[in-house]
Amino acid sequence: MADKVIGAAASDRSPEALLKQAVSGAKTRPAPVPEARKRLPAIDPLLAGVAAAALVLGLAMGAGAMSLASPNGDLSSESLTQIKSRLDARHADLGRLQTDIEKLGRVLAQVQDATESVRSEAKNRSATLNDRIGKSEQAIVTKITSLADRQDQTERDQTAKIAALTAQIEKRAVAPAPAAPVVAPQAAKPHQAEPTETGSIPDKPKVAAPAVIETWAVREVYNGVAVIEDRRHRLVEVGPGDTIPGIGKVDAVERRGRGWTVVTKQGLITNQTW
Repeated sequence: MADKVIGAAASDRSPEALLKQAVSGAKTRPAPVPEARKRLPAIDPLLAGVAAAALVLGLAMGAGAMSLASPNGDLSSESLTQIKSRLDARHADLGRLQTDIEKLGRVLAQVQDATESVRSEAKNRSATLNDRIGKSEQAIVTKITSLADRQDQTERDQTAKIAALTAQIEKRAVAPAPAAPVVAPQAAKPHQAEPTETGSIPDKPKVAAPAVIETWAVREVYNGVAVIEDRRHRLVEVGPGDTIPGIGKVDAVERRGRGWTVVTKQGLITNQTW
């Protein structure tokens, strides 16, 4: 039986098998004394002493182990049952620990999935936000460019007006005293024969007064040249024979009453206050 237990211990290293091996080893019968062998050669006393000390130490350690396993040299079935129950309890604890580890692994997997989802969502939101910021910046740049262009155009218009007024002031400072207005030569009209006197003289038809053009006004006249201004505050210099945009050709620049008048086919341009 001892041989069977020892063989089983060699193939199975579980605590229960080791315990059974220890118990069976304690109860085995002593081995028979071998027959007389041939006489051995002489052994060195120093080596013999060392071997004896090692044997004694091994016997002492084996005895201590057997005393720890079984203080009285024998184990009862009750002790074996208690040991087995403890081992079963340890197996149960190991099973619960394994189950807890598996649960923890599943929880960690869920946490990892949630983290990846949050990362993906954050990345998408960041991309969307970057697109919106880029579009907003582009719109702001476009508006700023448009405002800058408008400001440049306004500055150019003001510069042109200032230059025109400066030129007028310089011309007025340099020009001599105003001479008599130059009247544009009008087209030769066919000479009409004076009607012969008869018994009754018909009344001459009344000539309608020329219309006054409201879209232009005379601002200054020098050397027979008139400076006129439209509703958009655009200044233009005209003289006899020049063309006014939207009005036509200038017939004459003449003084009528207290002011100057530009005569055109469409009507008269006078000094007006807007």
